[in-house]
Amino acid sequence: MIFLACFLLSLYLSLNIVEDKPLSNLIERGEEMRVIKERVEPSELKYLKFLKPRRGLTIKENQYYLKLLKGFKGEKEFDRLIQQELTADCLVLNGLLFEHSLTVFQIDTLLIFQNDVYLIEIKYFEGDFYTDDEQWHVISGKEIKNPLLQIQRSESTFRQMQQSLKLDYTVKASLVFNNPEFHLYNASSDLPVIFPAQLYRFVKRLNDVPTEISQKHEQFADHLVSRHLTDSPHTRVPDYDYDQLKKGVVCPKCLSFLSQKESKWVCNKCGNMEERADAILRTVNEFQFLFPNKKLTTKTICDWCGIVQGYKTVRRILNKHFNRIGNTNNSYFV
Repeated sequence: MIFLACFLLSLYLSLNIVEDKPLSNLIERGEEMRVIKERVEPSELKYLKFLKPRRGLTIKENQYYLKLLKGFKGEKEFDRLIQQELTADCLVLNGLLFEHSLTVFQIDTLLIFQNDVYLIEIKYFEGDFYTDDEQWHVISGKEIKNPLLQIQRSESTFRQMQQSLKLDYTVKASLVFNNPEFHLYNASSDLPVIFPAQLYRFVKRLNDVPTEISQKHEQFADHLVSRHLTDSPHTRVPDYDYDQLKKGVVCPKCLSFLSQKESKWVCNKCGNMEERADAILRTVNEFQFLFPNKKLTTKTICDWCGIVQGYKTVRRILNKHFNRIGNTNNSYFV
């Protein structure tokens, strides 16, 4: 009798626990969708972001920086939408750069379904625009480059690349505008364009596509990743010199310089606070990006971080996270 009572009590509690949980907690959304390649911050954006507080940017550099920053923000917002809403069995590859037949082209987001491949170009345009035949203009009348040309070029070159691999996926390209402050006048209904108000319906249509991913699709995705170019041949690297750059630890949120207070680094401008080791490691990564050929030493990092006292702390952090080469004053880390 005691055993039966305990069994009934445990059954009752387990049923109550299940009933109290919302369905969204029991079934993970998007569990069939797999991200094969995550999006990374573009090299050009990183260069300008790291240099902005240390040497300043020219007017043109700052305009380009803001353009890149805005574009990356739009891409990350689209990534969040896909992560939250796309539940179809498919593979997702973000931020691809290819070269085929001497043509370099990029794809912001690529989705592999059973029979289809979706190429998505993301634009985070803001404001009012209009079209006049194939010409695009801001509302003031200034002509801009037709954004459809880029996705059409990428679609054509990708299709050629696919044919060279003896593959026959149906390639479908879309130009996505995901800034809610964007509007396009005179837009033809047959344009391969997804407007902000259509985003959720677009993903819903993707969820309704019959699809089943197999090893063949995974091999195709792996092949695409292997062909991805890490650096674009058209990357514009600003001029800079180590001695001309301001030293210190930069706030990752507002790009002001941090102040060291006990075991933390604090931003006096925005209030951001960071653990000492995290701030130093982040600044080490910044140093390695800007100066890949310079040796990583305790002395160099102390200078780069603007640390006058704390040599032993920096050495301890480097010893923990990197491999030390040599045991003399000339030792360095890799």
